[in-house]
Amino acid sequence: MKLLSPVDKIEEIEKVVQAGAEELYCGVLTPDWHNKYIAGSINRRPGGADNFTTFDELQNCVTIAHSYGVPVFLTLNEHYYTQEQYPLNLDLVEKAVNIGVNALMISDLGLLLTLHHMNINARIFISTGGTAFNSETVRFYRGLGASRVILPRHLTIDEIKDISTNVSDIELETFILNSRCPNVDGFCTFQHGLADKSFEPLYKNACTLPYDISVVTHDDVGQGQLSWERQHIWQIVHPDDHPCGACALYEFNEMNITGVKIVGRGNPTSRKIVDVTFMRSLLDLLKDKRITKDEFKEVARKLYMNTYKRECRGYMCYYPQW
Repeated sequence: MKLLSPVDKIEEIEKVVQAGAEELYCGVLTPDWHNKYIAGSINRRPGGADNFTTFDELQNCVTIAHSYGVPVFLTLNEHYYTQEQYPLNLDLVEKAVNIGVNALMISDLGLLLTLHHMNINARIFISTGGTAFNSETVRFYRGLGASRVILPRHLTIDEIKDISTNVSDIELETFILNSRCPNVDGFCTFQHGLADKSFEPLYKNACTLPYDISVVTHDDVGQGQLSWERQHIWQIVHPDDHPCGACALYEFNEMNITGVKIVGRGNPTSRKIVDVTFMRSLLDLLKDKRITKDEFKEVARKLYMNTYKRECRGYMCYYPQW
């Protein structure tokens, strides 16, 4: 499995690569877009702190990463774009491809169709905003030229296994660390990147405020009750309180998942290095074919506690087997 890390500063690229990142992803938010569509980001990150702001910065990012043999993926993952936005969007695509960006991470079906007909010289990845809940959806995207699908956060290990078993000729990527949002990204209309502890109203984003849910089906009351209990736990914690899916690496390795993604554009460089180092240690451990699943998970939990000074908490687990 490849380890995918976010970057948004030139000076951190070499550091996260040396820490063990094998793929990088980033965004670009130029003034011409930001000044015209100030309330709408091109990649669901509205602030300059989470993005490069010039194509020169993107070029430097690609140059440095490629010198280490590491690919760079560009986020164009807003859920949809208006017709008016397409000229600026496609201009960004053309410049990014000419710079040498290896793949574009997108959600908008209209943009996917447009790029499919353009036959651009870059791979197309479907963002989690593409809501690929099952193998049929993955096949649909594959038919439109996608070479990788990033699976939604809320899927269970068993659901991911079903997809990986039933599809071929396309890469699958899963989330593994940070921002375990309880909501479905593809159905969310809020901007990311606004949560900041220094400003409490933004840290408590509307999409994470407490709300009531109830069981509406009698088919599986137990599962419904479980979902209800988990949601009420999520009301009292923040999705950025170091959620982790490291224990699932063992299963993902057996499924031949292509990549695991660390969330965190906008995080301090020091945090990115810690996150990459943590995950790199566990991925390297999987190279020892003699290690059992229980042994691996025990190591993962201990390393998590030593790294983040927190006990492993089931309610902050990406893939709890509850």
